[in-house]
Amino acid sequence: MNILDASCRVAFAAMTHDLGKFAQRADKTGNSRFPQDKLDGNTTLYCPFHEAGGYHSHKHAAYTALAFDELEDNWPDVIRDETAPFASRKKGEDITDSLVNAAAAHHKPETYLQWIIAVADRTASGFEREEFEKYNQAEDKTDTGRNHYQARLLSVFEQLLLPTKQSAKDVEYRYPLKALSPADIFPMRREECEPDTDSAAQTEYSALWKAFVKGLDKIPQSHRKSWPLWLDHFDSLWLTFAHAIPSATAFGIKPDVSLYDHSKATAALAVAMWRYGKTKNVDETAIVRNMHDRTDYDEKKFLLVQGDFFGVQNFIFAEGNQTNKQAAKILRGRSFQVALFTELAALRILEALKLPSTSQITNAAGKFLIVAPNTPNTVENMQKIRREFDDWFLRHSYGLVGIGLAWEEACCNDFCGNKNEKNRFSELRQRLFASLEKAKFRRYDLCCRTQPVLEADFTHGVCQWNGKLPADSENATGNSCALSRDQILIGEKLVTHKRILVTSENADLSGDVCKLTVFGYKLLFAENEEIRGRFGALAAKGALLRCWDFDLPQDMTTPLWNGYARRHINGYVPKFSGNEDPTVDTGRYGNALADEITVGALKTLNHIACEDRSHDGDGGKWIGQAALTVLKGDVDKLGRIFQKGLNNPELGQKPTFAKMAALSRQINAFFAVYLPALCKNEYPNTYTVFAGGDDFFLIGPWYSTQRLASTLSLEFGRYAAHNPELHFSAGMVMAKPGTPIRFLAEQAGDSLVKAKKRDGKNAFCLFDAVESWKIWSELAALQGELERLKKQYRLSTGFVYSLLPLLDLSLRAKKEPEAAIWRSRLVYRVARMTDSLKQAEHEQARRDIITVLSSGIEKHGSAFLTPLYNHLYLQR
Repeated sequence: MNILDASCRVAFAAMTHDLGKFAQRADKTGNSRFPQDKLDGNTTLYCPFHEAGGYHSHKHAAYTALAFDELEDNWPDVIRDETAPFASRKKGEDITDSLVNAAAAHHKPETYLQWIIAVADRTASGFEREEFEKYNQAEDKTDTGRNHYQARLLSVFEQLLLPTKQSAKDVEYRYPLKALSPADIFPMRREECEPDTDSAAQTEYSALWKAFVKGLDKIPQSHRKSWPLWLDHFDSLWLTFAHAIPSATAFGIKPDVSLYDHSKATAALAVAMWRYGKTKNVDETAIVRNMHDRTDYDEKKFLLVQGDFFGVQNFIFAEGNQTNKQAAKILRGRSFQVALFTELAALRILEALKLPSTSQITNAAGKFLIVAPNTPNTVENMQKIRREFDDWFLRHSYGLVGIGLAWEEACCNDFCGNKNEKNRFSELRQRLFASLEKAKFRRYDLCCRTQPVLEADFTHGVCQWNGKLPADSENATGNSCALSRDQILIGEKLVTHKRILVTSENADLSGDVCKLTVFGYKLLFAENEEIRGRFGALAAKGALLRCWDFDLPQDMTTPLWNGYARRHINGYVPKFSGNEDPTVDTGRYGNALADEITVGALKTLNHIACEDRSHDGDGGKWIGQAALTVLKGDVDKLGRIFQKGLNNPELGQKPTFAKMAALSRQINAFFAVYLPALCKNEYPNTYTVFAGGDDFFLIGPWYSTQRLASTLSLEFGRYAAHNPELHFSAGMVMAKPGTPIRFLAEQAGDSLVKAKKRDGKNAFCLFDAVESWKIWSELAALQGELERLKKQYRLSTGFVYSLLPLLDLSLRAKKEPEAAIWRSRLVYRVARMTDSLKQAEHEQARRDIITVLSSGIEKHGSAFLTPLYNHLYLQR
């Protein structure tokens, strides 16, 4: 038996155990596509019967089996090919333990494999024994009062940390039943997206089902022979079409976990349990009895493996003697490399432990979580991999970066708990957090190494792109190391390529291949899958381990599915479209920069800095500061959100494994899915250095980036269902494009720290002044007033500059009474400014100008610098 392929089949059975919920809701009443006799037979076989009421509950299980019949031609052969550990469905063989039976029988399990998936299902949901028994007998009706057709997925964000959201009826926001796209990850008010009739609700499900089936056919047929490769694609497909489907709609439950997140958690737990059981020499009948009675729920079957990429800032912002033109390319290459190394590290662990991609529950912002079987072999392998990662990063980065690994044992009761116990899942998460923190401080385990000081060969000098690492190559363009050469290659190919192929080390590749072999993997950037036969040749040889689609969204509404496993590891980068006007561009950029324009090429930071310049329309001059704004931000109090946001026993809320995974995925989606699409469609001159997890780092034209920051604040509020407890803070720094990137990163980091120190956070720091996002619109309005005053009364630049010392005086007035003279000086300067006007105009202008300026200074204090500086820089 190929243990990896067998694990993939277990994962697939577990991941599709609730496929029937989707199929049932898409099956229109009175116009069923399923024969009634088959439906009746499956209902008897898979659905619990309740004698007291004389009915079968959880009929979606019957539809799971029907959906298998409808779709199985589009996935790997589970009938004729190898089916272990499940029974083959060939004629004459006992099919009780077939894959489809294991998936469909989770509410009425009998055999060992059926019980594996059933227990994983209950564990992912955090069901205690009494809760599950009630759930298994309940009708399909949610806490919202809607049935399984009409109910729409609630926003978990709306309920976090808010005690007023006692039931689903108090939750106002739902997710529209649509495929995953940048626009459709946002919740809407219930009246906007929750149908009030079964017919309307089923029509929506039917359209989504048809798109899902069509999407399934997009996975290359040649990839079906490789279970690990195909299942990775299916995982992304399932996310695309099941991310907004409520998982549970019975037992008066809150439908706030998606079908995707619940399925993924169930798959990871099922594989770990099955693999753990294989190492035990115990009769399966005894194991079934233990699972039924829950006598083994304290057995430590799971090993939760965490990884964390450390040294990100030092890695991305390392400096050599690169030109400004090269800096943008290398910056993007490094950022992509961080995400790529993290994905490859997770893949290396999965392959070493022979686990499918679905065992990786989270991967965002350099952190990942994998559910593995708790066996001696697993621990031994993890110790070897930790050493392997340390050696690789020491060899190629000399300690600049690395990946810390930690693991914790867990049992079913750690996920389910007991009403008479403390919240064991919260305790498990605290142990996970503590173990990962410990791993960060034991980097490379240098105290245990016989050679803690590494030798470095500087025969070729220092790498010109990095400034620290030894070069291993010398040519006409300068000295470099392989790590930097790959960064340059990545920076170039991100603009023109959409896929990256991960192959075995011995694969014979040609084309845009990265120089470094990473953890035993070769990497190839691919342009067009049709030209290459959708990579079928590599797949047929078994050399193609993964094929990842990192293409950016085409627009805000097109579903994010192209037939391949999707990784949100790419950010938007500005490039020349070919629509530029040479005459205009020469004026905006200057002759030297205009000469560098090449269609399809990345814009340099010098070009980006000029994008907010404008034509004054009078003397034919181009005005406005040529500068950049560096924007760095992250979500406030994220640790508190994860530790306490999902746990409110008084309101019947408790954290579950699936809900935790959903929360992590959804926070990441705002920055990794929506933000790049927003930049591409509305702020096309913004450079995404990194965006994912709970933070982002952007570089763009100085003024446009301020507006982007404000837009992000408003959109994150909408994304969080306007929960006042969820927000982010940001630091902004304005600089010339030639400023060293490391210096900009440090300044932006300091600016963010200042914003975070504001009481309640939810703030921005700009021009060294800290204010709440709530007043941004007021500051923008003040800037508009300044523009009006300049146009109406011809305010001079010198006059506006003279307001700066007055503002400084006003800030000192609370401690220095003599500083209150700023008001008198303001009146005097306004009078001098308006002297040339006629008497009537003079009085009106004086009142108008003084009213705007004095109220702005008094109300906003140092924040008045924002409209003041912006006004000056736009005129410069």
